Amino acid sequence: MSGDIESVISNAAKGTLLPVYLIGGDERLLVQRCVDAIRHATVGAGPRGLAEDHFDGKGLSASVLMSAARTLPMMARHRLVIVRGVDQMGTAEQEALIAYFAKPEPRTVLVLVALQLDLRRRIANEAKKNGFLFVAQHPKEGEIGPWITREAARRRLQLDPGAVESLALLVGPDLSLLSDALDRLSLYAYARAITADDVEQCITPVREIAAWDLSDAVTSRNLASGLAVLGRLLAQRQPALPLLAVISRQIYQLAKAKQFLASGEKGSLAAALGAPPSAAQKIAAQAKHWSPQQLARALKILAATDSALKGARRGDERVLEECLIALAGGPGMGELADPRRPRGA
Repeated sequence: MSGDIESVISNAAKGTLLPVYLIGGDERLLVQRCVDAIRHATVGAGPRGLAEDHFDGKGLSASVLMSAARTLPMMARHRLVIVRGVDQMGTAEQEALIAYFAKPEPRTVLVLVALQLDLRRRIANEAKKNGFLFVAQHPKEGEIGPWITREAARRRLQLDPGAVESLALLVGPDLSLLSDALDRLSLYAYARAITADDVEQCITPVREIAAWDLSDAVTSRNLASGLAVLGRLLAQRQPALPLLAVISRQIYQLAKAKQFLASGEKGSLAAALGAPPSAAQKIAAQAKHWSPQQLARALKILAATDSALKGARRGDERVLEECLIALAGGPGMGELADPRRPRGA
């Protein structure tokens, strides 16, 4: 398996280095930080010295690169050889590098950086077999907030919880853009805690929000996230009735999953829901947080919301906001507050 690129940065800080690294992926910020961490651990962070070679992959021959890698370090414990754009080397030259993976020079750290990493190429497969492949990927949805929190702590910035959520919502999983946003927020807030209002004032939305994000927030009973997503969707001029349809479908899926699991029926939940296994597993996990009474109440709320939107007596935004509050357990859409509403929901 390809390694965790964050572990490379952590291990390099401890002085633990591999003889070869093949690094690439979509997240260029992590790629650069990884290379910087390896360089700092190998030859230091100062100007280039006698124990360091840098190459551009385009037009580079494997023999020239191997000659540099086999040269003993001068006035340093290790020799560092970095190739930027190893994927731009000719196919035959890349193939010639593979033999080095089996017997690398112990006092050299060879860093191969791919601008467009193709995991189907033999050099990637061989690097993976030897434990030298590290892929920098955008974080998954649930990893964006924790990354922002860690990055803010690294910079000694204080972020309110609402600021973290707003930043993740506006920018998305691109760490380079998130890093730039934190730079601007640190200047904007200047030594005080960064709030959600700061994020709204300072950061331009770059992320398109999908309607499914709204249904996920609702079924997870996360009112703050649901209202934030709703605001973004309406700002994108998403019509109200299709948004309600997306929420309704997810609630119906929860009810079907709840009924299926309670019945003890044999067979696949995914088949019963007509959903992929991974989606069915997620729905089953969400259904645990909803009682049959809460689901019945939710269906009444959805029906009342549908009538209110079609009646056009109030603005769509107010109607949908009241719907989300009611679905989270609060009063609204003709329903009293849910007495079983979890704390903090």
